[in-house]
Amino acid sequence: MPTTLPVLINTRPIHRGDVIRQMVGVTVVDLPLLEIRSLPIADDARVMMAQFCQGGYDALVITSVESARRALDYLHTHQVAMPIHLPNTPIIAVGTATAQVMQVHGFDVILPQTTNNEGMLSLPQIASLTAHDRVLIWRGVGGRRLLHDTLVAKGVHIDAIEWYERTTPSDLYDNFSAILPTLPTMPSHAHVIISSEMAYQAWASLPHAGTSYHYLALGKRLARIIRTHEPSAIISTIDDLSVQAIGRAIHTKPSAIIA
Repeated sequence: MPTTLPVLINTRPIHRGDVIRQMVGVTVVDLPLLEIRSLPIADDARVMMAQFCQGGYDALVITSVESARRALDYLHTHQVAMPIHLPNTPIIAVGTATAQVMQVHGFDVILPQTTNNEGMLSLPQIASLTAHDRVLIWRGVGGRRLLHDTLVAKGVHIDAIEWYERTTPSDLYDNFSAILPTLPTMPSHAHVIISSEMAYQAWASLPHAGTSYHYLALGKRLARIIRTHEPSAIISTIDDLSVQAIGRAIHTKPSAIIA
């Protein structure tokens, strides 16, 4: 690729990658590793949403932007006035972007210091839950179940609504084959965003043929997963998917990268 700019492989779903696509100071190459498909809402999920609106839960946990958006769309469709004022129902979002989706609609949102399951479990609003308390979780199919399983083990009643599922694009192999000739080789590594374990699995299934990459892993857990499969890989851990965090990781010298 005839450019001196760093190359960034934007692996986010098409509708989630616009901000990254507009980054300056890098050459962005799109390769969505996952796509998002909405799921129909079952009757039991409708009951859960009605109970939520009536203050029937001791906490709401939102695990992603996608689930927040779909749940809010559902409420709009059913003409529920927002924000819903539920002073006894703390609303906990796993990350800043998810919190912002709710805050735009007037909700007060609690954020953990560490944006993962462990961070949410350390929040006093979650740690103080006891047997017979009721928690509603908005999430997608799959993903980590640490928070869910830990609370169930304490006797907490968990209801969960799965708003969407992630799938691997059917044209992923063809898209990768198309961009592969444009990627730099050592010592100029292509930078790759890895935002979930499923995304890494999709990435690892591709025929890389020894090409070297600099991984930008969302969180230490993902960094460890990559390190397990690729012991010699260059990995930077990023705390979020903001262009600032991605830019800092790209421009950090390899000798200073923390795996």
